[in-house]
Amino acid sequence: MTALEIETVLKMPVERRILWVEDLWDSIHPRASQIPVPESHKKELDGRVGKYQNNPSALLTEQQLKESVASRR
Repeated sequence: MTALEIETVLKMPVERRILWVEDLWDSIHPRASQIPVPESHKKELDGRVGKYQNNPSALLTEQQLKESVASRR
């Protein structure tokens, strides 16, 4: 994408840009399984699953998560 094309997109109203991004994602999504997952992402996921398996009670409930997020505002 050229700088001129980017400028054109940035001049669009936000609503139109959102639709454009949705269209772009829809064009990528069918091929998403062909995109390789970086090793660092796999390691991060393995680490998070391991943390959960070692201490499942440490997870927040949905309500606790909402309260935690709300208290940060």
